Amino acid sequence: MKKVNLSFMAVMIISLVIILIMNTMSVFAYRDQILTIESQKNNLLSLNLKYASLLEKLYANALQYLDTNDEKYKSEVYNLRNSYFENDNISLEYRIYTENQISASLKKALLNADFTISSQAEYIQFTKEEQRLYLQFLKSYHMVLDRITTAVNNRNNLMLTNPEYDNEVTNQSALMSELTNEYIDRLNRNADHIILRQRIAEYSLVGVSLILLGFATVTFYLILRENAFNSYFRKLYNTIVENFEGGIAILDKDYRFDYVTTGYKEIMGISAMNPIGKTPRETFDQQISEIIEERTMSEPSGEGQADLYIGNKKKSVFYNYFTIEDERGNSKYIHIIRDNTKTEDLQLQLRKQLKEINFYSQAKDSFIANISHEIKTPINAILGMVHFLKSTRLSQNQKELLRKIETSSDILLTIISDVLDLSKIKNNSLSLYPSDFSLECAIKNVEDMFSSQLTSRGIRWWTEYNFNPSLCLHLDKTRFVQVLVNLINNASKFTDRGYIKLSVETLSENDDTVLLQFCIEDTGIGIAEKDISKLFREFEQLENHLTKQHQGTGLGLFICKNIIESMDGRMWVKSTKGQGSKFYFSLPAKKSLDPRLITASGIVSRIPLNGSGGKALVVEDTDINAEVAVRLLREVNITCDTASDGIAAIQCCKDKPCDYYHLILMDIHMPNMDGYTSANILKKEMGVKTPIIALTASDINEQIRSEHADTIECFILKPFKVEAFYNAIAPYFPTQELPVSGSKVTSAGVTHEETIISRTMAPEGMAPAAAAGPVEKAERCQDPFSGREEAIKNMGGMKPIYEKHVQKFKVNYNKSTEHIAALMEEKNYDEARRLAHSIKGLSGTLGMLDLMESSAELEKAILKGDSYDLRIELENFDQDLNAVICAI
Repeated sequence: MKKVNLSFMAVMIISLVIILIMNTMSVFAYRDQILTIESQKNNLLSLNLKYASLLEKLYANALQYLDTNDEKYKSEVYNLRNSYFENDNISLEYRIYTENQISASLKKALLNADFTISSQAEYIQFTKEEQRLYLQFLKSYHMVLDRITTAVNNRNNLMLTNPEYDNEVTNQSALMSELTNEYIDRLNRNADHIILRQRIAEYSLVGVSLILLGFATVTFYLILRENAFNSYFRKLYNTIVENFEGGIAILDKDYRFDYVTTGYKEIMGISAMNPIGKTPRETFDQQISEIIEERTMSEPSGEGQADLYIGNKKKSVFYNYFTIEDERGNSKYIHIIRDNTKTEDLQLQLRKQLKEINFYSQAKDSFIANISHEIKTPINAILGMVHFLKSTRLSQNQKELLRKIETSSDILLTIISDVLDLSKIKNNSLSLYPSDFSLECAIKNVEDMFSSQLTSRGIRWWTEYNFNPSLCLHLDKTRFVQVLVNLINNASKFTDRGYIKLSVETLSENDDTVLLQFCIEDTGIGIAEKDISKLFREFEQLENHLTKQHQGTGLGLFICKNIIESMDGRMWVKSTKGQGSKFYFSLPAKKSLDPRLITASGIVSRIPLNGSGGKALVVEDTDINAEVAVRLLREVNITCDTASDGIAAIQCCKDKPCDYYHLILMDIHMPNMDGYTSANILKKEMGVKTPIIALTASDINEQIRSEHADTIECFILKPFKVEAFYNAIAPYFPTQELPVSGSKVTSAGVTHEETIISRTMAPEGMAPAAAAGPVEKAERCQDPFSGREEAIKNMGGMKPIYEKHVQKFKVNYNKSTEHIAALMEEKNYDEARRLAHSIKGLSGTLGMLDLMESSAELEKAILKGDSYDLRIELENFDQDLNAVICAI
């Protein structure tokens, strides 16, 4: 409850009293004004009577004189007339009035705004109009007086009996009546106004009196309540202060104890004495008093900790001090102390324990990290051996055993990775490495991991996307994909029938950022409402560990949530037991503004209809690959020159303007001079302005992209699709558009084709022409030309051209195994690797997928230099090459 300001109430009461007094004075003033008005009316009526009485007496005496000739009546007439002027009943400052003259003073009076007529110490106030009437009356009245006097002087009785006399008397009476009515009416009107104001003042007086009474009553009540309130709080404060765990002392301006609590005495060891009126020097020993004076008298306020020796015991005392003023303005020093000895001892013990806990925790994390890495090494070896075994001829039973070994190893690797991630999260060392990538491409790669697996189990895989297909994000792609894979894998583990759905929705978007919401929905076993809160805890599993049917450590969701939150996102779940679950996460991301980021599905509408005679240089050491690129360019009216290596490319550009070509398509692995060196010379030494796109079958990592970002516009992975190839070159030629055949676009605008072209993308974002990624040997088709249809499609559907290149491949490469073996014997590893690389790209272009994979593995083995791996991979290569040659 807020304390009421009694000062405000006092001011209000005083103000109301002043208003009350003023209203009372106004009422009396109005009453006096009304009495004055009544007096003025009475004065005028009295004046009328005086004039009428005087005229009546003069007339009566005049008639008596004229009838009797008695001189006493004549004398009476003169006496009355003279007394009228001599007494000055009407103060107009004249004494004699004649028939033809008005005194100068009367004229002067006529010019005044108003004037006062004295009548026996009373007064009458006239307005100008009333002055005029009054002066006319006086003139008429004096004429009557003059006629009476003349009649007496001339003893002419007819002057008082003829009609003229009657008219003059009537005229002066009428003027006096008019004056009286005018004057009385005006005074009545003034009286009405004054009465009205008097009533208002009286009502105000009553109202103010009531308000004053109310304020006085409320103030009285508040004073009583304030006293009760203060009494309560005095008791409360005293109780709190006395029961305060520490101690409180109050010292006066002379630094003498004015008040000391029991707690203060106990802490300071003075329970047996009364320190009131004493100074600290008189109360404590020198050490304590010096500390008190040194630390509390130097500044008006402060706090701190002091170690005091009290009664042969060391105490850790916390103190706080400040200064206040009492009601007289005198300074009071407040000291508050608390014995922290036990707390300090406890904190010391806790610090020791925490140090030990941190030591063991760090040792645990270090052990987990080390043992995890040590375990991963043999598991990688196991997986490698399984990979090599799968490339040999195996029985069906052996293949099944290998599949189980591989699956178990993958599960163990996942567990170890989760433990490592947990260790990073616990140590706040989970780092993010943002890069630019196509959202659609990343999601497509995730789809490829699960779609066939789920379909084989009879579970429908369903996607629904609502974002711009060309959207590129700046995020840690590896962690982003890790979250998606983990959530979909969880849904797969707990779903036996129905569907699993991945949906992506754009919540908000501007020029620089986008807010996306992802949802993985399943029709699995669902989660009870009471268990949802446990989902994102580390090591938490909702199944009983003795009866659980599904594998896992209980770390996946915990790690996913931490990854999303480290990206400033949010993760949550909605689920119903027995009906399925929906795992959501929202993620804000910067858009990638890098113009070199291209995806096939992101720019499907940018294929030029007509190159308008644009010029391109194709630098390719493999005739078939060069012919494919040239044919595709010529299909859209682009003129082509070709070069077989980097030196030839430099020679082509040497004698031409720096912007002669619209585009240069550059293979990377070539004899004499590789593509990187050639691009560097063209751009930096020769000043060629033409954009260069690299054609390569090698994996391109972030380091390589960064090293060559200033010379290479983007990378196209071989083998490539026709649409993807056109999409990559579209920005460098006229922007006429051509519909893309075979591209299926959902209502949300997402193209369900493989993304195979990347300007600044990680290699996992790229895919070969007819598959999502390299086909495992255990999953090979019996047909060595399993990618034939896709390859023909990539050549524009021209089957004769495809057959021509296949025959040419047979002629040029049927002895490749012997050539590579001979080069290895000569230790010409670079040429051996280049030949394997060329066969890898060409076989992919021609749809020889098994040969493409074995060529890639052989290239890696040559780079590694392991003789055992070389022998195995060369055997696999020879097996796949013979299968192709035999099938032609």
